[in-house]
Amino acid sequence: MTETILVIDDDADLRGLVSLALSESGYRVVEAADGPAGISAYHGHQPDLIVLDIGLGAMDGLEVCRQLRAVGTTPIVFLTSRAEEVDQLVGFAAGADDYVTKPFSPRLLVARVGSVLRRGSGAEEEKTRFEVGPLTVDTESRTATVNDVELDLTRTEFDLLTILMENPRRVITRDMLLERVWGSWYGDDHVVEVHMSRLRSKVKAAGGLRIGVAVRGVGYKLGVDSDA
Repeated sequence: MTETILVIDDDADLRGLVSLALSESGYRVVEAADGPAGISAYHGHQPDLIVLDIGLGAMDGLEVCRQLRAVGTTPIVFLTSRAEEVDQLVGFAAGADDYVTKPFSPRLLVARVGSVLRRGSGAEEEKTRFEVGPLTVDTESRTATVNDVELDLTRTEFDLLTILMENPRRVITRDMLLERVWGSWYGDDHVVEVHMSRLRSKVKAAGGLRIGVAVRGVGYKLGVDSDA
């Protein structure tokens, strides 16, 4: 089945360039010229992935991302000229799955889109079930639960949790997480901590558990512990 990509960008020329590159790579493309139109297109077309410009009009891309994250987990790739680390961290904190800065290569953008879609499909991982204490991950249904209560995770958060659950007694390095979850990432590795922090908060809120324990200078381990 052909995946549908929603491109939200107020620059008609750039939007056309992105759409052309994606269409030539076999994707079905839906376009929107501003935030409200993008949200409407999301509900109307249920895309498999969203390419979202941060610098939109009155409703910027960060606000669009937050609103979309409130209703779903469709992966979002930010397209922006804001290349500073703090801007990237703000974008990831809002719920983005990847980040491409302008000027960009259309081939790189298509590669990033394909990488994010493969991560979300589970095509590269054996479909199975992992249980550690009250925490359960099912990669076939892509669900995670604490004491049978389902967690509302983004695709990136789910992928991070799955890796930790696959290796419950092993310390996973930041480089391994970047490679497994982001594929090819050339930014600051603090992106891992941003997403891990959000994941920790959601798991703790659901069951009072601490996960993703940082091992200084190395990476993270599952470390399922109760605060009770």
